[in-house]
Amino acid sequence: MRNIILLIQKYRNFLFFLFLEFISLFFLFSSRNSYHHYNYLSSSNRITSSLYNFQYNMFSYFSLREINNELLIENTSLKNQVLNKDMVVGRKFIKLEDTIYQKNFLFKEVKVINSQFKYFENFLIVNAGSKSGIKEKMGLIGTKGILGIVKNVTDNYATIRPLINPNFGLKVLHQNTNSWGDLIWIPQENNFQNIFVKNIPIYTKVKQGDYFISSGAEGLFPAGLKVGKVIEIIENIEQQTLDIKLKIEEDFSRIKIGFVVMNKTVDEINLHLKKK
Repeated sequence: MRNIILLIQKYRNFLFFLFLEFISLFFLFSSRNSYHHYNYLSSSNRITSSLYNFQYNMFSYFSLREINNELLIENTSLKNQVLNKDMVVGRKFIKLEDTIYQKNFLFKEVKVINSQFKYFENFLIVNAGSKSGIKEKMGLIGTKGILGIVKNVTDNYATIRPLINPNFGLKVLHQNTNSWGDLIWIPQENNFQNIFVKNIPIYTKVKQGDYFISSGAEGLFPAGLKVGKVIEIIENIEQQTLDIKLKIEEDFSRIKIGFVVMNKTVDEINLHLKKK
């Protein structure tokens, strides 16, 4: 106690100055002095807002994983609703929102933990396997379009053969004319951003900017998913076909999430395909 009294006595002039300063500031910024009071409140609000904004950004950053997981679940739910409206039963006939037919597609959200896109035979790895119901020859789609087909499966992981692999093959449709073509990736002529559609009849009216989409015929993907946009058209006079180069809808250098397509009727479709 004696030390405190000695300290006050030693700095009494300074402490008295601080007291007077506090009194003067109080009257200066009191509500009776409208101009200075307004400036004080404005400055205080700006500082407080900045602090709250900093706090929000910090919490948002550390919550990104949780937010992304919620968005992934929401996207899966939306795909289950949107992509099950049509059920393809042939090249020209579909069942449109027919309640007699059950929804034949389910989607399992996955994360792409490895994406090779600069090699001759590229592949993807996702963090779900047989324990999650993933099987070979299931389709994988992204947020924009088709990614690939499941090649190998273990308990917790699966390897995907993507579009940018020479062993990948799929029948696709020209969106405007419904003409069928074969999706082919040629390593010597394509990179991870483009792919060819071949065997399109030469009389087909295809122009740059048109889209090619999934047909749904093999049961791997729902019909109507985007594959890519036309960027080049080459006429093959000898075979009377068009070789069409597409800009792939998905960017394989930036893939983070995907959705494995589970088709309840795929076995039935395969049975009919084998009988051809």
